[in-house]
Amino acid sequence: MALLNDVIPVFCTAEIRGDVLDEFFRAAYSSPEFVNEGIHGDIAVLIHDTNTEGITHPTNPPVSKPTSCPFKNKTAEEIWDFAQENLRYPIFNRAIAVLDEQTVVDKETCLLVTTWENPPSEQENGSALLTVRSDFRSALVILNIKNLGIGGDEHFKNGKDAKGVIRLYQR
Repeated sequence: MALLNDVIPVFCTAEIRGDVLDEFFRAAYSSPEFVNEGIHGDIAVLIHDTNTEGITHPTNPPVSKPTSCPFKNKTAEEIWDFAQENLRYPIFNRAIAVLDEQTVVDKETCLLVTTWENPPSEQENGSALLTVRSDFRSALVILNIKNLGIGGDEHFKNGKDAKGVIRLYQR
């Protein structure tokens, strides 16, 4: 099993079924950018405990369903604040994924959270956070671009479908 190395944190703010957690990691790791580079996982970690010091390995499917949900009903801002205060390298905290109530409903999208690099003059709700919905397959690619400093806000704005969900790949 691989050790942590530049991994993306994934949080749950709702009780997510095990099969949905499996599908998130399976779909996210199946993006062409990862497959073409020979990356078959090991770049994300499910944060399912407020004590992050015990996290030593990335998360790969099949995922053991967490026995608790310490971030249930937390807002994106609360999760972001937790990540900034508690996550340290090799777990990135510049961009995070959140599986939430909408994930429970649609079983195919999650929330991506980061800070604005170039805030628009009139930010949504005046928030310093940039939040968008993404399909599972696109999520880790977009977050990896941000966490590694390869790209910025533009990757959170492009590729949205009619419902405002980023989908980098056709179904």
